[in-house]
Amino acid sequence: MAEFAKLIELFDTHKVSFVSVPQSFNTTSSMGRLTLNVLLSFAQIEREVTGERIRNKIAASKRKGLWMGGVMPLGYRVEARKLLVEESEAVLVRRIFARYLELGSLPALQRELRELGIRTRSRQLTSGKIIAISL
Repeated sequence: MAEFAKLIELFDTHKVSFVSVPQSFNTTSSMGRLTLNVLLSFAQIEREVTGERIRNKIAASKRKGLWMGGVMPLGYRVEARKLLVEESEAVLVRRIFARYLELGSLPALQRELRELGIRTRSRQLTSGKIIAISL
């Protein structure tokens, strides 16, 4: 709405009006501006409701345990949109957590993991570049 108001102000400055033939309104009259503002208000509500529905759908899917995408956590794999423990990696994850409890320091743990060359699972980006981040 604010962007539209700025646009109409810019139009007014340059003596230009917005005319819609199918909706039969133009911004040179107060009734035309009111009509456009009402339509824009409904469009804004529709965008917000759509966003809420999408967020609610994603939250409900997560509560059901469905994987909603993104970078897969170390120690898991996806099957039928569900995260399942990848036992070969889970051993490493458990070892990392145990070592953190022993050290009591994240920076110390990171140094140790880097020295041991332990990295995240490698993955390919859409650009084709393959990355694996040091832990």
